[in-house]
Order: sequence, then structure tokens, then C-alpha cells
Amino acid sequence: MKKVLGLVLTLALSLTFTGCASKTNNNGDSAMAGSNEKQIVMKIGHTQIEQSPRHAVSLKIKEYVEKESNGRIAVQIYPNSQLGNSKEQVEGLQTGSIEMVVFPTTSVTDFQPIFTLPDIPYLFPTDQEKLLKLYKSDAFKTFMAAGDDKGFKALATLFEGYATISSKIPVTEASQLKDMKLRIIGSNIAKTYYTNLGVPPNVIAFSEVYTSLQTGRINSLDIPISQMYENKFYEVCENMTETKHFALTSLVMVNKSWYDALPEDLQKIIGDAAEMAAPEAANVVNATTEKARKDMPGVQFYQPTDDLVNQLKEQTGKMEEEYVKVNGEKGKQILDGIKQAVQVLN
Repeated sequence: MKKVLGLVLTLALSLTFTGCASKTNNNGDSAMAGSNEKQIVMKIGHTQIEQSPRHAVSLKIKEYVEKESNGRIAVQIYPNSQLGNSKEQVEGLQTGSIEMVVFPTTSVTDFQPIFTLPDIPYLFPTDQEKLLKLYKSDAFKTFMAAGDDKGFKALATLFEGYATISSKIPVTEASQLKDMKLRIIGSNIAKTYYTNLGVPPNVIAFSEVYTSLQTGRINSLDIPISQMYENKFYEVCENMTETKHFALTSLVMVNKSWYDALPEDLQKIIGDAAEMAAPEAANVVNATTEKARKDMPGVQFYQPTDDLVNQLKEQTGKMEEEYVKVNGEKGKQILDGIKQAVQVLN
């Protein structure tokens, strides 16, 4: 009889502890083992495909955050514009309906004009190693902090490749610019300098680029080689001129209010995850670019003439003036800091 009673007590205690280990409330939110803390969901949105640098970075962030938080944070990744186009996702980031996004600075310029700075042609180093060092500089961190005023906090910076002029008809001479029907992401700086060059740009959602090239709505892109390959744009756009006039610079950003409300240890985990994952973007870009040069059938690569490069470089000073005009003293300080940091690297 004693043995039976002992067995019953052991079973009862086991069931009690099992029941306390994990609880689910009426909303389906799981509580953490041994506490009343609910699991936090962090959605990550971007507009690129699963083979893109942004997705590779998102996956590394997910792996690190879920492991280091011991499951206190669950990360959900939404690629391919599943959460909307770039503008809609940045709006979601501001309002807090999306916790994290991975986007180029130029996609955020409608919300924070200071982020137009990377679109100034030939402002950044055209040497990748120097560029990655610039991203780590105090001057660049000051630039990143400009998002704080607009409700989003930049945690890390990604390199997504140097720009080319990709076109249906080769564009290597400045005189050929007038024949371009160009798609850009949307930065006012980029719009202005291309307009100055006689190229009225078209702002078209990334998801519409392939069809727009097919129909002739556009005939050229301002885009890195890796993105041409990943998205198969080379099937309808066969010429690439390697101008490297700007570096596609992206940010891992979180909703600032949401992030600031987290416990400090979780803030650190998310910040560390972004920093740890960021270099993966350059790794993917470099590997994809190397593969693209071999595997894009029919694509011709060109080097720009000095005349074309000089035409683009003539816009650098003009766009710096435009940048300061729009962003005032704060913009001037950020621009001067970046230029000094670039001088040190050179």
C-alpha cells in the first residue's frame, strides 16, 4: 500500500511541475519556463528573395537571437515584400507593427532625408575594404543615429554591392545617358543628379522591375551585379557598365520604442545579433557577383569611359550642397564627418 501511495504522490508532483513549466494564455502567447514572461515575437521584413544578402543576414539574426535569448524571443522572417513594399514596411516599422526591417538607406529617405547621404555619387570609397571600415567609424555611427528621431533605430550596416548602369543598350559614354529610361529606388539625391545629367528617373517598386524592362517602360537600372543575377533581370537587360558610382548601403533597423522597452539583456542580444550578422551581406554579395560573371548568359560587362565617370563626379559637389541645403547644420556636420573619415581611410 505504501508503494502505491508513493507512486501516486510522485505522479501528482510530476504533473504539477509539468503544468508549471509552460503555460499558454487565451491569446496563444506562451509563457517562459518558470516565469510569467511572455514570449516576444520579432518580425523581420525585407523586399528581396531568399537568396539575397538581406535574407542571409535575417537568418543569422534569427538563429542568434532565438539561441541567446533561450527562446524568450521568437523571430519570424518575411522576405519578398510579404509585409508590403519598402515604403509600407518602413511605415510599419515606425508605427510598431513590424519590429525589424532590413532596407537600403535610400528606401528610408522619405522618412529621414539625412539618409540620402550614401546616394551622393563617389562620396564613399570604391574599395570595398575601405568602405567596410567606414561603416565601423564613429562618423558613420553618428549618421546611423539620425533614425532615432524618426522612430527607428539603426543597429548595423550592410554592404550590398557597388552600382552599375545596367541597360538594354550599352551605356559607356556620357553622350549615351540621354537614351536611358532609368529605374531608381527613389532618393531625391539620385533623382536630382540623374535629372541634371539629362536622365529623368522612374521610381518603380522592385517587384515591378522585371515586367517594366520587358514592356519597355524602363530600359536601364542603377543596380549592383549581384541583384541583377539574383532577380534574373539579365534575361531582359544584357549590358552592365561598372561605374561603382555609389555603394548600396543597407541598415538593420528596429522600432525604437519597442526596442527601448525591452529588458537590457534582450536589447544587447538583438544589437549583438545585428552586428554579428551584418558581414554576411558582403560575403553573399561577393560570392554572388563572382558567380554572376560566369553564369549570366549573353551579358556584356563594360568599363565606363573617363568622360562618363567625370560627368558623374561633377555631380558630387553639387549633391553635397543639395544635401546640406535640405538637412541644415546637422546634415553638414554628418557630411563633414564622413568626408574626414574617408580621407583618413585614403
